[in-house]
Order: sequence, then structure tokens, then C-alpha cells
Amino acid sequence: MKSKLFGVLLLIEAAALLLTAAVALHYQRVSGETDVHCFLLTAALTGAIGMLLYNIGSMNKRSSLQIRDAFMVVALAWMLFSFFGMLPFLMYGTVDNVTDAFFETMSGFSTTGATILDNIDQQPHGILFWRSLMQWLGGLGVVVFTLAFIPSVAKGSKKVSLFAAEAPGLSVEKLAPTMGATSRLLWIIYIFLTLLCTIAYRLGPMDTFDSVCHAMTTIATGGFSTHQASIGYFQSNYVEWVCVLFMLLSGINFAMYHFMFNGRFDIIKRNEELRWYLIAVFGFALVFMVRFYFAPNFSTISEEQLASHPQTWWERIRTSLFHVVALLSNTGFQGSNYDYDLWGRVFLIPTVVLMIVGGCAGSTSGGIKMVRVIVLLKYIKKTVYGMIHSSSVYNIKISGQSVDDLSVKRVMSFFSLFIMLFMVNVVLLTAFGMELEDSAISFLTCFSNYGPGSGVTGPSGNFDAIPDAAKWLLSFDMMVGRLEIFTVLLLFSRSFWRAE
Repeated sequence: MKSKLFGVLLLIEAAALLLTAAVALHYQRVSGETDVHCFLLTAALTGAIGMLLYNIGSMNKRSSLQIRDAFMVVALAWMLFSFFGMLPFLMYGTVDNVTDAFFETMSGFSTTGATILDNIDQQPHGILFWRSLMQWLGGLGVVVFTLAFIPSVAKGSKKVSLFAAEAPGLSVEKLAPTMGATSRLLWIIYIFLTLLCTIAYRLGPMDTFDSVCHAMTTIATGGFSTHQASIGYFQSNYVEWVCVLFMLLSGINFAMYHFMFNGRFDIIKRNEELRWYLIAVFGFALVFMVRFYFAPNFSTISEEQLASHPQTWWERIRTSLFHVVALLSNTGFQGSNYDYDLWGRVFLIPTVVLMIVGGCAGSTSGGIKMVRVIVLLKYIKKTVYGMIHSSSVYNIKISGQSVDDLSVKRVMSFFSLFIMLFMVNVVLLTAFGMELEDSAISFLTCFSNYGPGSGVTGPSGNFDAIPDAAKWLLSFDMMVGRLEIFTVLLLFSRSFWRAE
């Protein structure tokens, strides 16, 4: 059964590579680019291995997928996709080593957007399209696996709750009678948003190719661009506002669109996570606008830093909203005033906080997720309330529904593991030769699937200069963050493999 599933996944990737080969073939005829053979060869290899695994799995019809097998399929699928997906980069010469190729590919499929490339504008259209398509495929990857695939193969098993480490409130099972139908609904919404975003970009200064590529990475909240200067390349207020709108929409639980299309505005209205998300967006945008306004009065802000700030109120509004939405949705696009490293230290702390938090559960964004932050804050409130009123009963509720103790424990476990991973990674990254601050923020941006870090890995830099060992560790962090910690770490548990 596992072989059959891996075979299907590789055949899907082979089809994506063939689609990219078609794009590369078009631009070979138009402008003489020579990367089409890289995608054809990779597609043939991936498809052949996929067919082999599929046939092996089909021979063993009596085998069934156990809950631990499901975890393994999810985790190893990302490794397989990244392994085969990196081959075109190596074949064409975009990168000259496996470390950089794997880092770039894992960053793509995990929708992180961290890159080692400093010559994106010189890459052929096929390579650029593949970078965007990787993020588009990865954008719903976790949603499909966690909300559709795993529950369907572990039906009736309570063990699957270990993987769904988020509080109840809005249950995706309510979207359709079966998880397969739910998965299809999510994909329809995903495709619809992508098409809408493509049209909106195309109405501006973007050409068709840029519109398609940026729409895929915007809705996937990935952040890969076809230009080194990202969204700022176009120097267009219109493009930036379109990008803000669709990044904002992509950070919302996709189930909200299903309810909206069906006129269930009552469910949307009482959804607490959505309310917190929108409050955070506009609240922090106001914080950045105020800081830009009062920056000349800060003794810690130099004249050079002031020169990098937006100068008019209109620019401050656009820059603040773009920055905050790119952070909370974990998209990582960069606008006209993109380099927050140059803004001054007073802007760095809220930047890192938003980077960590992320968007809503059930969206394509990364990060801790807003719903976990809500549960954490309410748990702290419950603890303080219990100390004052020891005989009282205080229930944690999300969107009017009580959160059971098991869900609360899973959220607390998530935060505990996150802190442990942070400390271990900072120690290892500094041991590999990175600066302390760069190590901390590089882990946070990769784990949160945001992209740019700070310092050498900041908006004006990339991850090319960091040690190879750090690249492998951060690639692992991208996968752990995208798969919500538990899926990957359970594979390292002895009791997990002993479970019946």
C-alpha cells in the first residue's frame, strides 16, 4: 500500500515536470532557451520510478495502511518530492551542488521562499516556472494530507488526533460528507483564487508569464518571484495592492470561502480565529505606520535608516500593510520599501513576532497559526483566573465551542517542542559558524515558512553564504515547520514504531 501511494505521488510530480517542460519548450522556440531537456529527463526518471512503485504496491492487495504508515507517507513524500524536484536545477546548472539544489527545492515545496539564488532574472522561463509550480503544489499539500488523506485512511482511529494539533472550533469535516469531497472543495477554492489572482495581476504591468507565476506563489503564500527584486521589481502601486489583497485572502482558513459561497455568513461572523487574524493585520499595520511617523524622534534611528523609510502617509500605509500581510501570511514577498533590516532595530521585533505567528489554520500560510496563539492566551488567562478563584470552573472556548483538554495539551506540547527546537537549532547553527542573531532569525523564518531572515540572510541577501551544514539543518526545519512538528518528530519516537 505504501509503495502504491509513493508511486501515485511521484506520477503526480512527473506530470508537473511535463507541464514545466511544455513551458520550457515554448520559450525554446521563442527565445532559444535550453532547459527543456532537463525537465523531460527528470519527468521520465520520476515517472518510471513512480510506475515501478505503483505496480509493486498493487501486487500486495491484502496490505492496508496503518496509522503510523500514514505519518511515514506524509513525511517521506516531501523528501521524495524534493529529491526529484531538485534534479532540473542540477542538470541545467542553476546550482552546482546537491546541498543548494535540495535547499532551493525544499524551500519551494514547503512554500518557505528562502533562496540561495542571486541571479533569478538570468534564469530561463522553465526554471522560473518550476520554482513557482513547486510552491503551488506545496501550498495545499499539507492541507490535503492533514484534512483529507490521513483521516480517511485512519477512520475511527483516535491516534490521528496526535497529528491534528489544533483546537476545534471549525471542523473541516463539516465541509462535505467525506474527506475526499472535502479535499476536492479545497482544491476548487484554491484553483479559483489562483485564477482570480492571475487575472488581477495581468490587468497591471505584469505580462502573462509573470502573472501566472506570481499568482501561484501568492496563493500558496510561498514568495518565490521571477525577479530578484521580487514584487518591488515592477515598481507598481497597483501590483503591490493586488499582492496585499491576495496574500491576505490566502492566510484565511479556506473553509471560510466554502461557507461564504453557501451563504453561511453566520459561521464566518462568529469565527474567532478570522477575527483575531484581521485585527492583527490592521493593528500591526497601524503600529508600523506610527513607528514610521515617529522614527525621526528615535535616537536609535540613523539618517541612513530614515532615508530607507517610506516618506509620505500613502507610502507608509502601503508599506506597512504590505509588510504585515506578507509576514502574517508567511508569503515573504518584498515590495518597493522591502529591506526591513535598514529600517532600524525598533522595527525588527514586531517583524519577528508576526513571522512566528502566521495565518489561520486551514490556510496555505505557515507559522504557529493564529488559533494556537488564541488557545495559549486563553490558557494563560484560565491559569491566572484559577489561581484567584480556585473553586470556579473556567472553560476555554473558540468560536463559542469548548476546547477539550486533549486539544489544549496538544497546543501546549506544540509550543514546548517549538521552544526546544529553537534552542537546539540556535546552538547548532552557531556551531556551524553563523552569527547568533542570524542563527535565531534564520531558524524562525525557515520553520515559519516565511523566507527572508535578517543580516546575511535578510531581504537584501540570501542563504547562499551560510555553511552547507546549516543549509541541511534549515531544510529540515522547513519540512518540520510545514508539517506542524508532530508528523516528522513522531518518526523519531521509539514508541511510535512499537505501536500496534
